[in-house]
Amino acid sequence: MAKPAEETITPNSGHRSRRTLAVVGLSTLVGRSGGFLSIFGSIYLTSTTLGPNSIVVVLTVAGVFSMLSSVLSGRLADRFSPRSILISVSVINAVVLAVLAANPGIPVALGCMILASGMTAAFIPPAATLVQRTSRSEKTLTTRFATFRLFLNIGTTSSPLIAMILGETYFDRLFLYSAIANLIAALVLLLTPRHIPQNTDPHPLATGSTHTHGGPSHGTVVGITLGALGITAALYAQFQSTLPLAIRAEHTGLAIYSTLILINSATVIIGEVPLSILTRRFAPWIPLTLGIALMSTGIFLAGACVAVPVVMVAGALIFTFGEMMFAPVANTVAARLAPAGKSARYQGYLSSMQALGFALGPAAGVALYFTAAAYIWLVILAIGLGLSVLLGALLRRPLGSATMTENPVAQAAPTTEQGTP
Repeated sequence: MAKPAEETITPNSGHRSRRTLAVVGLSTLVGRSGGFLSIFGSIYLTSTTLGPNSIVVVLTVAGVFSMLSSVLSGRLADRFSPRSILISVSVINAVVLAVLAANPGIPVALGCMILASGMTAAFIPPAATLVQRTSRSEKTLTTRFATFRLFLNIGTTSSPLIAMILGETYFDRLFLYSAIANLIAALVLLLTPRHIPQNTDPHPLATGSTHTHGGPSHGTVVGITLGALGITAALYAQFQSTLPLAIRAEHTGLAIYSTLILINSATVIIGEVPLSILTRRFAPWIPLTLGIALMSTGIFLAGACVAVPVVMVAGALIFTFGEMMFAPVANTVAARLAPAGKSARYQGYLSSMQALGFALGPAAGVALYFTAAAYIWLVILAIGLGLSVLLGALLRRPLGSATMTENPVAQAAPTTEQGTP
């Protein structure tokens, strides 16, 4: 395959980058506004004739398929183009959800549900790669990812509100809306420029060779880092799984927890982008490790002091502040670790590890809560602080890869479409 011709930076380059970010963000918002399967998937399955064991199997298969889809979409985005993969998965998702809205038989409905879950997960790696390509330098990269997460969070937050309007149990309406939302997202993505200017930042995102000053190899750093970020996702999931159990046991209701979720969502939407403008002044490993430490500390305070609402709210705010620090930087770290031409693949690896953490984290946390409730919050704090120290020790070193050169992001961002799948 011939290498695409390089494109010179022009006055229109910045416009194309902003347009790309806006298009990807808007399509993400629209698509996630119809993300009802992630919210009501279990409820939908209980409305069928499936028994509890069968429901667990279906949810497990859907989770595994979502992980595999993240990895595959990243590889395909590197092989072809992120734009074409985004449009393809959105169209497939629209068709699958339309079939699901038509109330097919159980086998077809289950297949559609699993496939739709996979297509939703497959959207993130190529989307993150396009967002990465809009950044002119390393210093703006985290802010671009934070902006992308803003669209993502607004869409996710609006989804339950739209479900209330359509009717939470009217699944034909919900899935039809989801299908239309994904189709609109695909149409919006057609506005993505085919030519994205190359990054000219003289400072590399990673330097060195396959070994870093006698330290661990690049592959070792990648494996440990992505694994640690997967465990971080499992810790984060405790805020949505184990913490509400503790709150309900203490306060015989979830009104306080609903307030915490509202505070968390509103604060992230309002504050994450401005905070990223401040944290981009530092090396990415600093906000990443500090954010993980704050997040785990916040969960510890909220859970251990569940009987004291003021402290619990303070813990939730610390948790939220930590989330705003580390979440967008995680994508930046994946971009720094990626060899030339494999940026989408590494975003897929990150997405799949985080999906694994979100899938296994709640089960592990709830099991620990019911067997050792007195120690669970200390365990979460210890794991979080340990991950923070580990990632700090790994990522403060120069990151190396034998295939990287002076500007790996530029090489990972071809200026023209490389083909269509």
